[in-house]
Amino acid sequence: METSHPHADGPQLSFRDERTKAYKKVVEVSRRIDEFRQHPQFRAFASSYVSNRVMDCLNASKLHSSTSNGEPISSGVSGLKWLKEVILSKRSDYAFRLVMVGDPKIKLDEIGIPLSLAENLLISDHVNSYNLEKLNTSCNLHLLNKEELHARRDGQLISVRKPDQLQIGDIFYRPLENGDLILINRPPSVHQHSLIALSVKVLPIHFAISINPLCCAPLLGDFDGDCLHGYIPQSIPSRVELRELVGLDQQLLNSQDGRSLVSLSHDSLVAAYLLTGTDVFLSKYEMQHLEMLCPSHMPFPSIIKYPNFGSPLWTGQQLFGMLLPPGIDFSVDSKKLHIIDGEVLSSPQMSFWLQSSTSSIFSTMFKSYGRRALDFLCSAQELLCEYLTMRGLSVSLSDLYLASDFYSRTKMTEEVNFGLDEAEDACRVKQLLLDPRIEFLLSSLDECEDSSYSVSHYHFLSNNLQIRKASIAAFKDVFSDIQRTVYHYVSKDNSMLSMIQSGSKGSLSKLAQQSLCLGLQLSASTFPFRIPQQLSCSWWNKQKALECGDQDAIRCEERRNFYAVIRSSFLQGLNPLECFLHAISGRANFFGENAEIPGTLTRKLSFYLRDLYVAYDGTVRSAYGQQIVQFSYDISDEIFHEDAHSRIISNDHIVEKYNGLGAPVGSWAASSISEAAYGGLEHPVNSLEDSPLMKLKEILECGKRRTYGDHAGILVLSKGLQRYRYGFEYGALEVKNHLEITLFSEMVNTVMILYECPLQRRKISPWSTHFHISKETLKKKRLQVQRVIDKLMENYSLMREKSAGVLPALCITKKNCPLLDEHDELDQTVCIAVAAEVLDSVTQLDTIKDVVILILLNTLVKGFLGIKHVEIQCQPDSTELSLKVTMSESCSRGRFWSTLQDACIPIMDLIDWNSSHPESIYDTFTVYGIDAAWKYFLKSLKSATSGIGRHIHQEQLVTVADCFSVTGEFHGLSTKGLKQQRNRLSISSPFSHACFSSPGNNFINAAKKGSVDELCGILDAVSWGKEPPVGTGGPFEIIFSQKVPQLQKSESIYKVLHNLKVEEPKPESAVACRASNRSNSKWRLNIPTFANGHAGKKDKWKCNFNKGATQTEGRPKKLAVQSEFLMRKVGSWASIVDMCTSLRAMLHEYPYDGIVGEKDKSSLMEALKYHPKRDEKIGVGVQDIKIGHHPTHRCSRCFILVRKDGTMDDFSYRKCVVGAAKMLSTEFGSIVEKKLYHTL
Repeated sequence: METSHPHADGPQLSFRDERTKAYKKVVEVSRRIDEFRQHPQFRAFASSYVSNRVMDCLNASKLHSSTSNGEPISSGVSGLKWLKEVILSKRSDYAFRLVMVGDPKIKLDEIGIPLSLAENLLISDHVNSYNLEKLNTSCNLHLLNKEELHARRDGQLISVRKPDQLQIGDIFYRPLENGDLILINRPPSVHQHSLIALSVKVLPIHFAISINPLCCAPLLGDFDGDCLHGYIPQSIPSRVELRELVGLDQQLLNSQDGRSLVSLSHDSLVAAYLLTGTDVFLSKYEMQHLEMLCPSHMPFPSIIKYPNFGSPLWTGQQLFGMLLPPGIDFSVDSKKLHIIDGEVLSSPQMSFWLQSSTSSIFSTMFKSYGRRALDFLCSAQELLCEYLTMRGLSVSLSDLYLASDFYSRTKMTEEVNFGLDEAEDACRVKQLLLDPRIEFLLSSLDECEDSSYSVSHYHFLSNNLQIRKASIAAFKDVFSDIQRTVYHYVSKDNSMLSMIQSGSKGSLSKLAQQSLCLGLQLSASTFPFRIPQQLSCSWWNKQKALECGDQDAIRCEERRNFYAVIRSSFLQGLNPLECFLHAISGRANFFGENAEIPGTLTRKLSFYLRDLYVAYDGTVRSAYGQQIVQFSYDISDEIFHEDAHSRIISNDHIVEKYNGLGAPVGSWAASSISEAAYGGLEHPVNSLEDSPLMKLKEILECGKRRTYGDHAGILVLSKGLQRYRYGFEYGALEVKNHLEITLFSEMVNTVMILYECPLQRRKISPWSTHFHISKETLKKKRLQVQRVIDKLMENYSLMREKSAGVLPALCITKKNCPLLDEHDELDQTVCIAVAAEVLDSVTQLDTIKDVVILILLNTLVKGFLGIKHVEIQCQPDSTELSLKVTMSESCSRGRFWSTLQDACIPIMDLIDWNSSHPESIYDTFTVYGIDAAWKYFLKSLKSATSGIGRHIHQEQLVTVADCFSVTGEFHGLSTKGLKQQRNRLSISSPFSHACFSSPGNNFINAAKKGSVDELCGILDAVSWGKEPPVGTGGPFEIIFSQKVPQLQKSESIYKVLHNLKVEEPKPESAVACRASNRSNSKWRLNIPTFANGHAGKKDKWKCNFNKGATQTEGRPKKLAVQSEFLMRKVGSWASIVDMCTSLRAMLHEYPYDGIVGEKDKSSLMEALKYHPKRDEKIGVGVQDIKIGHHPTHRCSRCFILVRKDGTMDDFSYRKCVVGAAKMLSTEFGSIVEKKLYHTL
């Protein structure tokens, strides 16, 4: 059943589902409540009526969903989906989605919209006196193609069918026109710059929108069917925000790493690389043709006259210089690149300076020229595409063939096959060298008969990950040399190689796969089958036949299953087995089970960081409760240096350094990390290489976990070992040998129970257990036989005590085994004999076999029981060695590091404990505190993102670290971590928690607790129709300084500030100067005016008052002032000196109770204007001024005002001087005040 909305404008809206009907009833509750209130007898039913309507709404919603048969189901997933679709998602009629195509003729900040689409997309304009004529003209033109348009007048929607029907105050809904701004993005929007505002250009095209190909980089798209979403802004504030915040000219540099957001790419990048070559020359005809597309004029030719060529020649570097702004300087000395005054003097045969990087020419242009650089880049693209069209560039099979003839191709193929043989040999040699049983292997190779060892060696390699990693690394080292053979055979004009070297498309490894061989193939895990010696169907069938017969007859290299080597290339073709192996290793590794991780991380990071913004006091705060996360959004070089001196930065410095007040820095940081996470999908996942994406995920989930696993610590070797040759290597082996556990079972080769005649004088059991140990094993483990015996006795004694004497007592000795003489093994084997005391029990032999032998074999003879594994590895940022020590789960989280330190006491000098740390961030916090954990988290996060290939700005990484640790404890990226963090900060946000996970449970728990949600977050505000509390919608408060200026009612402040002038007395004698000051002193300060109404704050003065009067040139005591900056032609400060000296002279010139003369009185009245309480002092008017003293300071003189009503009051001339000085500069006034009241 459909219900039409009665208040809809235009077409009637129909509601088809039960939820919408329930919400409609809730909206109509207000009208029914008013009806109830009119009748007192029905007021009691109002609350029950509201409750019933809300209950109907909840029952109909997906928060309380049920199956068709009435059985309840879990509401976690369905409720969250409903929140996303109904509450969080916003629908609009002013949006579109269309396939994008490339058009290099469109400007960078434009987007081509089909005419049919532009006519159906409406944008609202408010009609006023300024645009009435323009909008009427536009309306009249559109009425030629459409029957009617719409406008809103006095809140009512009206139809416009006639010309000039619009009036002032109307809201006109017109079709999209040229120049209108629209917001576009290509989902998923994984970083900040995936949202761009472009200007509309209506084109006569159909079914597609067109953009400039250079704009593909920020959108992370291409032209293979990708779609763009567009949104039409309707309000004036939204259009202003689009223009000022997300316009292409407002985000020229990538906020993630500082690279240029748009740069040359694809065809234009190849053309620029070819054009800037040293052997490229252009004729006059070509230069004149291309000059039409250049912003500058043609320079003087490089070659005036050339044999067999009539006209002068220009170099390609000269043509490229015509595309650059005049006066630009750009140099890279290490690469021999020099551009002076817009002229390319020298350029290397490389394209690093043309690509999108922090050190490229276009990044420099954007930093120096801003919006103008876009015009230069657009002109460059147009010219370079035209040059490439003139020159020509095509790709064919001959470019993949690489060699110029059949002989060279054959020779290259043979060289590649020899290289692959060498790589596989290097892989096997590395396996042999790292195998601890290499001596036995060499002996078996000499005999060439023992195939059983080959089988055991295969099983050993399959279970030893470190040996497999080292062997694969050896293969890759040789294979990299194979790839470089391309340069020996390829011709210089190869189009594929030009595209690779320019950075436009492809890579050398991809070209090698196309033309040479596919090479090494690694699977995400080991292959589920064994790889035959040769990858062909015949060898596959042969191996299967052997496996059905005798499995041990297969050689070692035939049984490997963790890598494969494909010797064919795509050009040659692959057989079915090669194609299958490549599909498993090369194609399936890029995605799979990790494909959903970046999206999950992006969503969680948004909940953590989206509410952080830069407040107007320079601090970084959260929209929830204005919690301070950072005191300043800037970064200093001392962050990563532990011995750095801390610096105190004032708020003025912060605002001056970073003026992006209100900026959503939390969302910027979250988008940068999420973009790096999506970039991690580009790295293949296999069993021998660590996934950078999984490493990033592990770092972000740094909080306390419910399930505890193994604990690991990183031990960094001491710097003192570098004094010795191979000091780090020997030190690492020593630490590993000391910590690594060795069980007695790992040393024993043979265990046998012999019957021996017991001695009569000793009560020893006749059953003796013999353990045979190789002397070579004891030598490698650095163990003595007696130490092994002592460990066995110690461990057995403890176990016997726990058994309460059930186990028999043992006698453990070293003795000669009679069986060793028969096999001539006495010199290579040690025998440890174990005998029990005589017991009456008949089950003594069974006890020895079932219990005693197992206890002895599980005895730890070396190392520490809590240590599970010790691995030697290189540090990420250097070539120094470190050790990763893995502890068992039984070791508690809080004590595992202290246990490891206690175990390392004998080798304490070999370890740098200042650099060593637990591997887990939460363990580091538990052991060393929040400061050490913060630094380790920041370092790990930077290392993980760099491993993916993303270099993120340091301030964004710091923002993430500060957000995770704002409570003094690291909270991981999880539902529990977010809840704990907000509870610690006393933040109540049940709606945000419900949007994060389990909406039903969160709403129910919030209702039970009576929680209140102020909807302070961005997501909360947008979901409920409020303006987001960041950016332009952020809190802006005007703070009242509580200082009310005291101004005379008869004079304007501007008149006071502009009618003052400086008059400095000429150098005369002290008496003449004093008399001149008394008679002609006029302190009219010519104070310079500024935009803010006061003197410049940047002028800092050093003022020194001399106590004694200076008689040089007849001057009295003066005020010496020196400027730290360039002297200005303003003498205002000199008037302060004259004012101070003249008033002071007047005070001492007249006798006590003497009345000053009329001229001095006028000077004093002029000075009194700068007194902070001049209105109170003057009162009804001044009749006379005389010399007196203050009642509390009888020994000091002051001026006494005699008012017309007979009252008297004193005033200090020093306050007048300070007031005049503060009008010049607040800092200058404070300095003068200190000098007057503390020095004079």
